[in-house]
Amino acid sequence: MRLHRLDYSCYARFVQATLELAKVPFELVDVRYGDREELAKLTGGYIQVPVLELDDGTALVDSRRIAQHLVRTDERVARLVPEADAALVWAYVDFANGLEDAAFRLASSGIAQRFESASERALFVFSKERKFIGSALTRGPMVSRNRSAARTASASPRTIPLQTGAGCVEAWERDTDALFEQLAEVLEPTTRTLAHRPFLIGREPTLADLALLSQLLMLDLGAPDRVAQLVLRYDVLRAWRERLEARLGPPPYGRVAARHRDESEMTEALTSAPAPSGKLEHIVARPAKHERRVLDRARLDADEGLEGDDWRTTDGTRGRQLTLMDARVATAIAERGDWELFGDNLFVSFDLSTDSLRPGDRLRLGGALLEITDEPHLGCRKLASRFGPAALRFVNHKSVRAQRRRGIYAQVLEGGEIAVGDVLTRA
Repeated sequence: MRLHRLDYSCYARFVQATLELAKVPFELVDVRYGDREELAKLTGGYIQVPVLELDDGTALVDSRRIAQHLVRTDERVARLVPEADAALVWAYVDFANGLEDAAFRLASSGIAQRFESASERALFVFSKERKFIGSALTRGPMVSRNRSAARTASASPRTIPLQTGAGCVEAWERDTDALFEQLAEVLEPTTRTLAHRPFLIGREPTLADLALLSQLLMLDLGAPDRVAQLVLRYDVLRAWRERLEARLGPPPYGRVAARHRDESEMTEALTSAPAPSGKLEHIVARPAKHERRVLDRARLDADEGLEGDDWRTTDGTRGRQLTLMDARVATAIAERGDWELFGDNLFVSFDLSTDSLRPGDRLRLGGALLEITDEPHLGCRKLASRFGPAALRFVNHKSVRAQRRRGIYAQVLEGGEIAVGDVLTRA
């Protein structure tokens, strides 16, 4: 069994989570956004995701129809729709699919930036501008665009005048506050339910829980700071998600920090002004997934980046060869023993803000020469998982983006030895 997906698709994530929770073996196939050739051949011309390819070669499409097929044919999945609660489960699945109307608009700008090629970014934006021509967004009820589940949740919608058609993705980015408030309002009854039971329908998770989780997984990729804002507002959502993901398997992002600080504590700790020049405080290599090696000395290489780091195998994009983080910000968020969880390579006492450094600026560190790149570096679901949702808001909020609290990317122009205590200077 093979599941073809785009990683940001909430519908594909719903099917994936269903298979994972039911412990059904499957192979995951990530579809390249600009290349749907295999999907077209497999389905006879259908190029949307998800597509579930069964062992006999049958291709199933549409997330709800896929789920219904699995419930009918596999008792492991059938357990996720208790017979006595079937109406409630499927009704909530349809409701959660409807959340995508606001959630996808919230996530669209961030999702677009994840595509490596300019052509795929342009194609993504163009397709959304065409798809949403004349589409109205409502407050309270939301209409699902899932092809087999277009249902409304209320008879008296209140319209939010959000732009559609050409330029809509940029407009949605400007309207994120309104979109977030709509999403939070519609989820409020769900949070009241979760205050009284561990999962949406009862003591065990069902497809209803997975449908809601799939919306958050999409937001994790496109607007992780809004997920953080949501769980800070509704703590029961955080607790529910932790319970559900514990059922899905080991923590997806490894160990977590010893303590999660609240935003006021972090803000109070970040009192000193950033240094215009300063020293290298900490070096961390990532030899493999979830593995960290703290170093006193290291070598930077123009082709390999930080020697001993897995940059080339996990990414390989030259503009993301090295990550630098302001040691002041790291100190505000966590104890030094947890700095390795950030996933950054070099922790420096240096002003990394947009006022201080621009793409193309060069820095000398030990025997190496670095160049700042234009790759954006923002906090993601990993940071929220390891340091808490408040930490993600602390580094990602639009009011502090220019400070680059999450850090910056650089590439190595000239290799050389570096050591903790070396002074970072402008070249």
